[in-house]
Amino acid sequence: MTEATPWLKAMENGGLGEARAKAFLMDRFWVLERSVDIEGADYLVQRRLTRQNFMDRDPPRLGVVQVKFIQDGGTSISIHKSYVCDDKGSPFNEFFLLVFTGREDNEKSYLLSAKEIVGTFKEVVDGTRTLLRLSGAKLLASSNHEVTHKGQALDRIEHALRNADFLANRRFLGSTSYLEISRDHIDEDYLKPLENSYCDLQKEFFEIKKKLQSALFDIEEVADAMRRILASTDPIDAFRIYEDEITQHVDGSGRLDLGRPRDIFDEDFIEAARNHTARLMRLRALGIEGTYFALLRDCERSLLAQLTAPSFDSCIQTIQVTLAYDRETLRDPHVEICRGATSDTTPHVSVSTKGRQVAFFDLKRTLPRFAGTSSTDAVERENLVRDELWRIRRPLFDAVDRVYLGEDL
Repeated sequence: MTEATPWLKAMENGGLGEARAKAFLMDRFWVLERSVDIEGADYLVQRRLTRQNFMDRDPPRLGVVQVKFIQDGGTSISIHKSYVCDDKGSPFNEFFLLVFTGREDNEKSYLLSAKEIVGTFKEVVDGTRTLLRLSGAKLLASSNHEVTHKGQALDRIEHALRNADFLANRRFLGSTSYLEISRDHIDEDYLKPLENSYCDLQKEFFEIKKKLQSALFDIEEVADAMRRILASTDPIDAFRIYEDEITQHVDGSGRLDLGRPRDIFDEDFIEAARNHTARLMRLRALGIEGTYFALLRDCERSLLAQLTAPSFDSCIQTIQVTLAYDRETLRDPHVEICRGATSDTTPHVSVSTKGRQVAFFDLKRTLPRFAGTSSTDAVERENLVRDELWRIRRPLFDAVDRVYLGEDL
């Protein structure tokens, strides 16, 4: 087979990348195409919202997706800086880059947000243009941006579009300080499924916001009453406003008590958020973010499948769980569950090195709802195991974290 000319190969690669991108995006979004490529948009994506359209006063936000196909590590990726961030360097949260490489059985894809592009790519000046550039070799050398789970990659784009609507609404706060809050209003990094013994960071942050929102409503109510008193010319009317709308917020010492927002942020919550961020940064520095979360996901799936299989005996006293994977890349995971023998009834890891963890669990202690059941109904067995599976997953991945991230985290 003759080698294709460079221009023909470039056209083939471009077509291949766009075809893969469209198939990838259409699983979750409505995909629109521009007839002219401006602002780096190969595709515009819209959440599947049937109650909103572009004629609404507050139309749904669109995501911008640029697509690249690289032959190998020798290919560089370049993007106009103006596509990715504004004049102050603030990334456009709705912009994403999809990079494809490989063919047939060797296909791989990478997804980068505008924030990741700004933080990873090098700025270069090419004539009158300012570009952001990254070598293909650097992208392919780590798993940080690799799409190891299609659903989670699409979740990232959808989360960005939800937050884009939220951030757009904040521009109108000059006329009103009301702000609708949602669980989705949190940076994407905090949605990464890192083990956390303190709380669900997304849920806890939302609860904090609800408390502050309640305090804000009280503050606005009192401020409005005070303004009406200041504008009043009738002392009796002014006193009525004070009695009706302000005294309920005055404590026994005569001071205003408006929800005590000082006490809303818990120190343990902030420490958990800092630890989460530090661990995520360490994974990225090691270049194993993508494969780490793929290992976590695959391990959990395998544990669930083996424990809920009809052939598994839930009356076993102790089980031994072995997690094995490539010590450098964290790829090719293998999980084995068998009958174990140990005198220690508490969950414990007996072997922990890069690439292999061995742990023992007393089934009655670890999965008390499941241990000893004789149910053969697949759905019931899965429900019994799923809610308590973290009792096995957490010790295993605490051990993984220690050997890869260090004892300090």
